[in-house]
Amino acid sequence: MKKPLIAILAGPLDDQNAGIHVYTREMIRSFLKSKLCNYVLVRQKHAEIFSDSMKEITVPSYRFIGLKTIRLFLMIPFNLLKINPDIVIEPAHFGPFNLPKRIKRVTIIHDLTPIMYPKWHRLHSQLLHRIFLKGILKHASLILTNSENTLRDLNKCFPFTIDKSIMIYPGIDPYYCIPENDITLMKEPFLLYTGTIEPRKNLVTLLEAYQKFRDQSYFKHKLIITGGKGWKSETFYNTLEKHPYRQDIELRGYVSKEALRLLYRTTSAFIYPSYYEGFGFPVAEAMSCGACCIISETSSLTEVGQDSAIYFNPNNSEELAEKITQVLTDKKNVENLIQKGRKQAAKFNWDEFAIKFEKELVKLASS
Repeated sequence: MKKPLIAILAGPLDDQNAGIHVYTREMIRSFLKSKLCNYVLVRQKHAEIFSDSMKEITVPSYRFIGLKTIRLFLMIPFNLLKINPDIVIEPAHFGPFNLPKRIKRVTIIHDLTPIMYPKWHRLHSQLLHRIFLKGILKHASLILTNSENTLRDLNKCFPFTIDKSIMIYPGIDPYYCIPENDITLMKEPFLLYTGTIEPRKNLVTLLEAYQKFRDQSYFKHKLIITGGKGWKSETFYNTLEKHPYRQDIELRGYVSKEALRLLYRTTSAFIYPSYYEGFGFPVAEAMSCGACCIISETSSLTEVGQDSAIYFNPNNSEELAEKITQVLTDKKNVENLIQKGRKQAAKFNWDEFAIKFEKELVKLASS
């Protein structure tokens, strides 16, 4: 039987550095061992990341909106038609566009916050999703979500997707998969958050909770925040500059994987106060590295953390402050949560993702 040819629009490898970049990169790596399908990547620029077994097509990107539109609606479809794939996968849920019906379309939905909570996004992102997303989903042959929570949101917002949408959990970057028998590192006196600085991440509540924690306890743990500056972040930076414990709050920006893994392994507590997540890679990574996680009781985060984390109301900074103190004083419970967290994180495996996803792709190609 002929292997189906699958084209992946791999733009997030070139123009993003947060969750969708990680998802796209690890999804592609998980396909490298494939014996069921052949793959070709559509990139903005050539980069030596993957093996020679995976071909690439380079379609350059441009800074100007008009040229970006031409690339998206004309240049990418033109190049795809030349190779005539059976299926095209769009990992960033914006496309693919202008393809004949014989080419099946797979769209991956990570979350629907631009539709459900537009106030957290820039105006152009809100408008693009309102204009294009419904049509993209209608044209999709298969829609893949990264959690049961995202699947429920998708089916609620767009009921016509129910019969063509499925959920497959993504995996964790193997670099963060620390074996249980690995040497346990000493916990250091700092709290950790990692992720983009933008409204959905709820970092103002984190700053407020940190102040209450310091005011109400004898602990002097620092707060380390890693990740890049995002959109609508002015309130966070204003709050930060007026913070009474500003000298103990470190903004490190983007850090290397090596540095992040060490921070995960040595933090006294990993805090993820986000209002909403489609999945929540940092939580799974932190658990895998042996961090005790304090996370919001919202969206997919309870799905990822299960009984391996401590939860709080993301609108209640007082409760978060109490949970931080609880983690630093209840060593026995923390150790139990860390062990549970390692086992929970092991459920998110890219090899298993590839097996399940490729079965769906083969089925779709033959339909």
